Amino acid sequence: MGVVIATGRALDGLEPLLRVYAQEGSVVVLEGGVQTRAELEANAGDVDAMLVVGPRRRSPRTALPGPFVTAADGRRVPVGWVPDWGWEPVRRFAETAARIHKRSRRDRRRKTVAVLAQRTGRYRDLSHRIERLLGESGGAVRALRWTADELTRDELTRGLGYGLSAAVYVGHGRPVGWVGYRGVRAHHVADAHQPTGAVLSLTCLTASRRRVGVSFSEALVLGGAAGASFGAVCSTDHRWNARWALRISRALAEGAPTVGDLVVAAEHDDPAVAGYRIIGDPIAPLVDAPEAARRAEALSRKVALRV
Repeated sequence: MGVVIATGRALDGLEPLLRVYAQEGSVVVLEGGVQTRAELEANAGDVDAMLVVGPRRRSPRTALPGPFVTAADGRRVPVGWVPDWGWEPVRRFAETAARIHKRSRRDRRRKTVAVLAQRTGRYRDLSHRIERLLGESGGAVRALRWTADELTRDELTRGLGYGLSAAVYVGHGRPVGWVGYRGVRAHHVADAHQPTGAVLSLTCLTASRRRVGVSFSEALVLGGAAGASFGAVCSTDHRWNARWALRISRALAEGAPTVGDLVVAAEHDDPAVAGYRIIGDPIAPLVDAPEAARRAEALSRKVALRV
C-alpha cells in the first residue's frame, strides 16, 4: 500500500499514476501540502512508500527530511518528491511513471544498467568497481560502460532514451546537471522516446535549487526522462558518493525491484544519507522497456569499434 500527499489541483494531474497504483495494490490519497517529518512518519504506518507533490517554491532539501522516513515499527519507508509546477509537468511525470509500471508487467527480469562516469581517473576507477559488482548478479543485470571516455554527449543522451532500467552517474555534479560529457542538462534528455526507470546521480548538488529555479534531478522527472531520480541536495564528499555507488550497485545486483527498495537496501545507517533525495515515483520499477537492451548493446558495440 502507498500514500500520496498532494493538493487537489495536483491530484488531477496525477490521475494516470494513481490509477496504476490502485491496480497494483491499494493507495491512500491525502489532500494537503508538505508535511513535517513527524507527520510523514505518522502516515508511514503500514505503507510501502510515499509520494509527496507540493508547492514549487519548496525545494527537495526543505520538502523532505531524506530519501525515506522511519515508521513506528522501525521500517524505512521511501519517500519521493515532485514539485507542483502546474498541471502539464505533473501530468507528464504521472504518465511517464505509469508507462514504466505498465512495461514492468510484461517482464520484470530484464535489467540493463548504464554506468556513467566523468573522464577523470578516480571516477573511471569507481565505474569499473560498479561494473564488477553488477556483474555479480549472475546474469540478471547487464551493465554497459558508457563513460565519457567512450561516448559523446549526443550518444549518451540518445542511449538514455532507450528505456533502460537505470543509469548510475559518478563524477562532478551541479544543480543544473552533470559536468561530465561536456555538460549534460535536463533539456538534453527531455521527452525521451522511452524513459529510464531511475537516474541515480551519485555526485554533488543535482537535487539542489542553489541559483536555479528547478534542480536537475527534478527536471529529469518533470520532463519525462525518468520515472525517478536520486540526487544530493548539498555538496558531498567523494567518499560518500563512492560508498553509495557501491552499495546501490550491490543492491541492484541482488535484485532490488524498485528505486525505493534500492535506496533502502543500500543504506546502512550512514549519516550521509540525509544529503540525498528521491525525486519522482519512489516505487518506479527497475525494468527495461522492450528492445532497450538490444538497442543499448548496439550502441555499445558501435562505440567499441570506434575505440
